[in-house]
Amino acid sequence: MTFKDKSKNYYECNISFQPITTEIELGIEGNENGPIQIQKEFFSSIEKNYDKITASITPIIEDEFKNWKEDFKIIDFKKEFKPVYMFLPSCANKLVTWEIAFESDHDLNHQFTVTMNDFVALKVSIDG
Repeated sequence: MTFKDKSKNYYECNISFQPITTEIELGIEGNENGPIQIQKEFFSSIEKNYDKITASITPIIEDEFKNWKEDFKIIDFKKEFKPVYMFLPSCANKLVTWEIAFESDHDLNHQFTVTMNDFVALKVSIDG
């Protein structure tokens, strides 16, 4: 996807995501030369650290979900939430702020998008 403001250019694709052994949609910031090596390495580190990432995400989603359902508790994140989209920036900064979105059987009408700093969840937004 190209824009007049070249700093907004990015790529979209479907990519195999090893923690769930299926494909997710990936948006990745980039210029005409495509994704750079550091972005590819960061994606691989997300796959390797997925358990750590989901452990960080769980309390943030639980806190937000409790606004609707007081006793809500995630029992098995990997069974209850399926990653469907990820956006990776240029990864030029030491601390990488990126997003990952999930669908859940808990609420089929909404998508849960989590903003991350490296492997620490910052906030969740629920769209639907």
